[in-house]
Amino acid sequence: MPELPDRPDLGQLRRQARELLRAAANGEPTAVTRLQAVSDRVMLSAAQLAVAREYGYSSWSTLRAEVERRRLSTLGASPPLRGGEGLGVPAERWSFGGGTAIETGEGVLFPGALVISSGHATLDASLVPSGEAQRGPSGSGRLPRPGRRFGRALVGRRRPRSPRMPALGDVAVVDDRAASYTLAVNTMGGMFQRSGKAAGPVSMRLRIAPVPGREAGWVELRGVGDSATRLLPSLRTAVQVGQVTPVAASPAERELRERARSLIKLQLAGVGVPADDIRQRCLAALTRAAEIQRSGKLDPASELPGQLARLCAWFTGHRRAGGLPASWSRMLNAAHRTDGPRHHLDIGAALPSLDGVVTLLDSLISGPGSWQVYLRARPGWWNDSDDGRRSWTPLLVDAHDDLGGGYLSLPGDGTSHGDDEELTLEFLPRLDPRARGLKLTFSTANEEVTVDLSLASAEP
Repeated sequence: MPELPDRPDLGQLRRQARELLRAAANGEPTAVTRLQAVSDRVMLSAAQLAVAREYGYSSWSTLRAEVERRRLSTLGASPPLRGGEGLGVPAERWSFGGGTAIETGEGVLFPGALVISSGHATLDASLVPSGEAQRGPSGSGRLPRPGRRFGRALVGRRRPRSPRMPALGDVAVVDDRAASYTLAVNTMGGMFQRSGKAAGPVSMRLRIAPVPGREAGWVELRGVGDSATRLLPSLRTAVQVGQVTPVAASPAERELRERARSLIKLQLAGVGVPADDIRQRCLAALTRAAEIQRSGKLDPASELPGQLARLCAWFTGHRRAGGLPASWSRMLNAAHRTDGPRHHLDIGAALPSLDGVVTLLDSLISGPGSWQVYLRARPGWWNDSDDGRRSWTPLLVDAHDDLGGGYLSLPGDGTSHGDDEELTLEFLPRLDPRARGLKLTFSTANEEVTVDLSLASAEP
């Protein structure tokens, strides 16, 4: 049995699994034997399991967790975040929030969260260009999401020009200690015309330099005329991280719930999905539900197939949304909520490893239109297919408030900083203004962990 090096490289272990998979697929006898020792199927998950077993670990997730533990132990130094069970992690991040819109030469700028670490500071914001009819970031109150791509052209088939980066030179950034900062666009997303001009609200991640110190009492953005807004330090919220527990739902139940969640997300996102597309998605979901029932993998007493059918009947306009699980109904009803509460809270908690991914929760920011959780993941949030064409995350995240309301997360684009992949998870629907507590659930196919956050009590 091979021994894991003192400083194992997860990338190298992944390459070993992919090489084993390719060799087995090509019929190499040794590789076929290694794979058949753990599975009859020639697939990447089986190759990863084979590699993990050969190193003496019961699963690929256990091997990943050990690799991460050894890597973190070599970092040495930093105090653990709350809930991390002694996990060595870099210094905590902190945030500023609570800003309002300001006028700029480019249009109306809506600042969101300013998230800061010892090495960099990033401001999430949106810009409604001059001449746009919207009075806010978007008709639904939600921002377009910044991502790896700039966006797409609205008209024509010709490739659009590169989108023009907004010039924010007329925005001054200062703090209460009379320090000045520069503002630059880091990433941008939205809809653009052929000319590269924005055709609607634009989301941006803005880099602020130098990094504001922890001792800053506020950070102020000053636009044209007397337009100005102050971002204030976020309060520290009470947080409790649970233990890793097995997922109660079977794989079949989990799949059907995920299909229902995907349909509900379409309603909550407020996007114009064609009726034919909805029907096709519902048909695919109901066909799959029937296949699962015939396979015997679902408890015959399960109500999920019927609930999914009623959900699809409501989506396609054939009946009222009756007989649905309370959490589904609450989310659908909350789609009409007009305003969410304003919170900007620092969490500072480390979750136990799930499927080899260590998640560090940094901040929660909510406003009238949406709410987000800022986090870091190690060694990364996304897994990529061998050909690089498909990405997925092993973690599913949802939330419930203390009033019984449910929330679904949208996938977040990540940016790497050092050993961490930083990302923002947006949750739908808007946060209930009456809620005083949240329970976030992070889960894989087999395990889950919950995090309880207080919205009512916070400390400086």
